Amino acid sequence: MTPEQLVRIRLQVEKRIAEIDVFLAEDDPESKPVAPDVAIGRLSRLESMQSQQMSLAQRRRQREEKERLENALDRIKKGAYGSCAYCLSPISYERLEAMPDAVVCVSCAR
Repeated sequence: MTPEQLVRIRLQVEKRIAEIDVFLAEDDPESKPVAPDVAIGRLSRLESMQSQQMSLAQRRRQREEKERLENALDRIKKGAYGSCAYCLSPISYERLEAMPDAVVCVSCAR
């Protein structure tokens, strides 16, 4: 991977982390529980609970992605980015561009 490609990936990772930070900073009213004294009906309450769980799961996935991207930034800073964790061969630039948090090459991922 060329230094220019590495800079491009680093900027892509930093941009995505910033996007996730904005998403996580937003106060999501759907993630808040519905008070039991609010009369909205049984089905509406179930729908509200399902919506709440989906919102919480989305936030959890965002936090997990952010952690993977921060690990990728650490690998970039240490000079270990772009090498497969299993076979130590270089991970293709196209794979890293699509999945900047990838730690294994396509062959080892299979």
